[in-house]
Amino acid sequence: MATTTDALVGLGVDLGTSGVRVCVVERGARGVSILSEGATRWTDDEGREPAVWLRALRETIAKCDDAAVARVGRVAVSGTSASTLLVDGATGAVRRPPMMYSDAVGGDAGAAALGAIDAHAPPGHTCRGATSALAKLLAWAADAPLGAQDVAAHQADYVAAALCAGVDGEQLAAPPALRSDWHNALKMGFDVVELRWPAWLLEGAMPAVGAAPAALERLGVLRPGVADERRAVSEAAAAHWRLPEGAAVVGGTTDSIAAFLACSCDAAAGVVRVEPGRAVTSLGSTTALKLVSDVKIDDAATGNPAHCLDDAWLVGGASNAGCKVLRDFAFGDDELAALSLTLDAARTNDAGIYPLSKTGERFPFNDAAKEPKLPGGDDREAVLHDLLVGIADVERLGYAALADRGATPLRSVQTAGGGAKNPQWRALREAMLGVPVVGAENTDAAFGAALLALREA
Repeated sequence: MATTTDALVGLGVDLGTSGVRVCVVERGARGVSILSEGATRWTDDEGREPAVWLRALRETIAKCDDAAVARVGRVAVSGTSASTLLVDGATGAVRRPPMMYSDAVGGDAGAAALGAIDAHAPPGHTCRGATSALAKLLAWAADAPLGAQDVAAHQADYVAAALCAGVDGEQLAAPPALRSDWHNALKMGFDVVELRWPAWLLEGAMPAVGAAPAALERLGVLRPGVADERRAVSEAAAAHWRLPEGAAVVGGTTDSIAAFLACSCDAAAGVVRVEPGRAVTSLGSTTALKLVSDVKIDDAATGNPAHCLDDAWLVGGASNAGCKVLRDFAFGDDELAALSLTLDAARTNDAGIYPLSKTGERFPFNDAAKEPKLPGGDDREAVLHDLLVGIADVERLGYAALADRGATPLRSVQTAGGGAKNPQWRALREAMLGVPVVGAENTDAAFGAALLALREA
């Protein structure tokens, strides 16, 4: 299957765990070409601050070519899945600070939230986890009453609203046009088959913790890539962001799906290929798997949601284990490259390494109490090899979990993220998975978000 659109210029914004990237893309008769790119990094603590998201994005757009930015007609934003905050729908002020993608609810409020979900959510629903967006919203409501104008929003929703409204100081300059998308809203409980907030959520789980359904009903949900008449760059926003007034801000996506779109793009043909059995592993701070499947699987027991993409399902999940642990061990890029040269592609995870940076896992199984198992010793080469094998084994376990649930068999894997640059690791992963593991023309989630901006034009 392939999808195409006519010539247009799109801007993709990707809010990742370590910073923001933007990409300006033109698609015409000769395929897809990148006109300009930019990036700004942040620390883990900075990445929890909405004001930092907005400030860093402005700095990043300013790094792009003026002529390219001036031609942008459509914008799409991707953000980390289940990174959630509460926003005043009348003013745009942040009412509860973000809980990020891997944050789990806890305490009495967390227990109340999970109890409400357990009592009302369908069996196996992806919101049945302590890190789900819905768990965060319900925990906030259980902790303290929601405000009359409060609206739940995901990271991508909030930044997209800022692109429409502009920014005054450290908050939005006007009432926000808050809209989510099928991909981000899934872990909030949105029904991607019926395309609505379901009754079990609005009439069951939310009232159980005293949350008014309006906190979700005010959050419209768009098809990814589709424009909405309320979502365009305003005059004030155009001045702030240096974007053309009237540019459409379309339904967004999550960072891992944006990376999937980037990897799946045939730039010369100008198409994004969506074929059952095709998968993308994003080896970033976390390890995210996406597999195109003819079969919908959605099971919180293994942490794998099913996203609707064209006429197929994009299934998978994101492990908290990933390349962040390499930075925790202070491996720099040069040392990683040098010490990887001797990595044995036939290695298996005999030591049972599970390379989490902190307690808690969400995929390939959902276990908030999962503890890291890390290598010890002073031999830097041995430690690195153990960590690389451990991350690869998490990837293997993830695709095995999808297969066990009935997903279309894995046929090939493309790789996104910083880990895609390591050929020795690629060979080890290919041996573990038993299918071709290949590089992609472009693995940047901001590029994927730009493609999404153009898909429905």
